[in-house]
Formats: sequence, C-alpha cells, structure tokens
Amino acid sequence: MKKYITPFVLVLVIFVLSSCEKMLDEEPQTFFSEDQIFSTEDGLESAINGLYQSYADPGYHGSSIHGLVAPMSGKFWSNQGASQDATSLNCLPNNTWLTRLWPAMYTTVNVANGIIKNLEDSNLTNRDIALGQAHFIRAATYFDLVRYFGGVPLKLEPTTAETLHTPRSKKEDVYDQIIADFEMAKLLLPNPGEYLVDRPVKTAANMFLAKVYMTLAGELNEDFLWQKAYDEAIQVYGAYSLTPTYAELFVPGNENTTEAIFEIQYGENGAVRNSDIIRSYTLKGYYEYDTFGRIRPNKEVYDQHITQYPGDPRIESTFLYDSFEQHNPNNGSYKTKKIYPKQLNGNDGYAAIKKYLEPDFNGTTTSRNLLKLRYADLLLMLAEITNEINGPTAEALGYVNEVLARARNTESGTATEPADFPSTLSQDDFRTRIMRERQYELLAENHEFFDTRRRGFDYFLEEVIHTHNNSVMGNKDFVYPEDEKNMLLPIPSTELSGNQAITQDDQNPGY
Repeated sequence: MKKYITPFVLVLVIFVLSSCEKMLDEEPQTFFSEDQIFSTEDGLESAINGLYQSYADPGYHGSSIHGLVAPMSGKFWSNQGASQDATSLNCLPNNTWLTRLWPAMYTTVNVANGIIKNLEDSNLTNRDIALGQAHFIRAATYFDLVRYFGGVPLKLEPTTAETLHTPRSKKEDVYDQIIADFEMAKLLLPNPGEYLVDRPVKTAANMFLAKVYMTLAGELNEDFLWQKAYDEAIQVYGAYSLTPTYAELFVPGNENTTEAIFEIQYGENGAVRNSDIIRSYTLKGYYEYDTFGRIRPNKEVYDQHITQYPGDPRIESTFLYDSFEQHNPNNGSYKTKKIYPKQLNGNDGYAAIKKYLEPDFNGTTTSRNLLKLRYADLLLMLAEITNEINGPTAEALGYVNEVLARARNTESGTATEPADFPSTLSQDDFRTRIMRERQYELLAENHEFFDTRRRGFDYFLEEVIHTHNNSVMGNKDFVYPEDEKNMLLPIPSTELSGNQAITQDDQNPGY
C-alpha cells in the first residue's frame, strides 16, 4: 500500500516546514497553521508524506542524481548538454543539475527539521514512528551530502532569517550527526513486518549505518570501523530474502518485494511529475512514447560484465546492446538501429540500461519506485566487510555466492554463470572481485559514485580513470583527467553567492 500526498498538501507542508530565501521575502498564505498540521495523527501523516515527496523530488532522486551523479561516477556517459561537463569529469560549479541538487537536498533536510522540531512535546500516537522517519531521512540526506561534497552546512533546526546563512561544518561533525540520527531512527522505527511495507523500518537504519561505517573504514583504514559495519549489517541478515530471479526485480509494478529494504515510492497519477528515470536511461525510439536515452553505461562497463560472465542472465536484464528496433514517430514504422558493441562511434556507440523499460509509460515521467536499499546489496556488503575483518572465509564466500546463485536463476531454468567465487581467492583478490561484483549486480541503482570513491583516490584512479582512458574509442567519448578533485563535487556557485557564511575560499579543492 502506497502513501501519497496531494499537490495541495505537499505545497502546504513545504510552505509550513521549509524556509528558503523566497519565503523570507514574502509571507505565504495557507489555510492551516503549523500547529494545526501537527495537532492530529492525519496531519502528522501528511507532513511525513511531504517529507518523502521532497526526498523523491525531481531536484533530488527524481532526476538530478541521474543527470549529474551517474556520469560523474565515471561509469556512465551522457549526450545531454547539461551533463557534458560531468560526463568528462570536469563538473563546473554552475552545472544545471548541481544547482538543482543542492537546494533540493537542503529542502528535504529542512522539512525533516520542521517535523522533528514540532514533535518535541507531541503526545500523538504516531509521534515516535514519524519522528524516527524524520531522523532517518535527515540522516540519509546528509549521508548523500557528505559523500558528494565533503563537509557541508549542518542545519538541525528549521531555517529562519537568522540561520539562513550557515558555514560549512567539518566532515567529521557531519558524520557524527548522521550516526546520531540513524541511531535515533533505530530506536524509534518498528521492526520488519510491524509497519507499512512501503516505509523504512529499523533494519533500513541498520543497513545505512553499516554503509556509513564502511565508508569511514575505507577512508580512515581503521579495523574497528569494519567491525562496527559488520555489527550493523548482520542485524539485517535473514530479515529479507532475494527474489527468485534477478529479472523480476525490474518488472514494472513489481515493487516492495521481499528484497526491498527501502524503496522511494512514487505516485500512480501520471499527471504528477515524479521520476525521470525512464526518460533518462531508455533509448529514444525504443517505444512510441518520447524518451531521451541520454545516460548510457560506459563501453568498459558493458565490456567488464560480459567478459567476466558472458553467460550471466543479469546481462539481459541490465543492458540493451547490439541493436534495437527504433520507432519512427512520423510514419509509425520501425527500423533496426545498431548500438554498442556493433556500433562503436557517436551517440550510438554505447549500450543502454534496460532495467527501467516500461511499456505502459505515459510519455513524460514514471510512477515506478526507485530502489534505494535492497537485500542483494546487503549480502555484498557483508561479503566485503567480512573479507576485511577475517579474509575470504567461508562466511564471506557464502554471502556473495548467495547473490550469484540467485543471478543464475531464470524463468526457464538455471544458468551455469555467474560461477561462485572460488575458495582460493586471496584477500586482495576477493576485495577486487567484490567491488566489481557490486557493479554487475547494482548498476544504475545510484551506488557507482560512492563505490568508486570510498576506497580512496588510488582505487578511483585505477578503477575509473585509467580503465576508462585505456578503453576510449569513438568520437563522442572523453579522456578523463587524473585529478583528485573529482573525488567530490564542487559546491554550487548559487550556494557560494547566496550563503554569506561561505566564500570561494570554502570551495572544494581544484574547483
């Protein structure tokens, strides 16, 4: 069962809970006061729906992370003009996607802050669950912010004229707050099976905390952080199950499955602009409706998977390659259009992502959910963490081989690939393989930017920059710069000019 918020209620909640520069200049007119919203269970539920709508907004998960973060990961190419500097790993501070992403994320933070503030003295029966969700979303948003930008302004109260201009905080302080918020979410959120299937529960906070500690462990090279990551991740193990086949994860309408730990929910009303994911990744002309197909996996990304596991059923569910029947909107006919690897040059010199095809799509945006956390990700995390603590033990092998066993399942039987990880792998070899395995399993699910950077610049240099530059072919591709600045995104120019507590001296190095 999905929870929706009507456009009117969404505007109401954003007006009440969000403070931005425009709102400081003029007083918005609404029919309900903040006190009225938070005086009833239904009002509080509407506020929480507004929080999730903000998190799902086109400026954030609905569009910007696809247009900007996917190509900036170094694993995707885009032919969109607004993404060209990101595609070449030369992102400018005034990039259109960047200047949309930052304020959208802080709007989400501010909505969460408003809910937390208004529930301080509440005695509503749904108070604790609502408060847990607000802490959860605030932590998840700051976790994205700190990984994208490093130290960022840390806002923990609803924004006012006095607090509009906020300096950057140290990265360590941001991480401390993220951990504190996820810990609070763990205390307040119910257990799996005790709440709505489309809302995060306690185990989602456990999994996010495991990701936080994994990220810190990779940066700081501290063994105790790997142990903390394990202690959180193991709480999630067994609480969910993999779907029988990989392909069914991406069947339209097959949402909130046994594998889903946290999905971003979108409405079913096609007139409401929800998510651009299908237009971003689906090739133009694949269906009769209009799509862009702007974001494509880099050539080496496709090559890596098909070279490692040529018979992997996941390839057919992940990629559109070789050719497709392209629709001609002028006369309704179709013609065979070659793409990578049959076509090497130009816009068509790339394969495409197949995960988000949707034959009944309305021609603008999609109502299908976006997977944020799923159980296969958790199993791969446990495999990686266990290898860091104890090496490639039977336990570590068991986690990854569970994912590979599911990958071999198809509706028509069981494939021979991908084969289980061999027990003869060294710790270093296991580490290399598990990182690439995350790409094969989770491609285009918004993990690439983080996974290519959390092992440090040397890993990013070898895995992304050198690997890409050694495989560049075609007149539309780019040679990536060997520049450490690309470990982070730049602070947007709009923030530098609009936030009086931040100057150009606060910009990330290299920008």
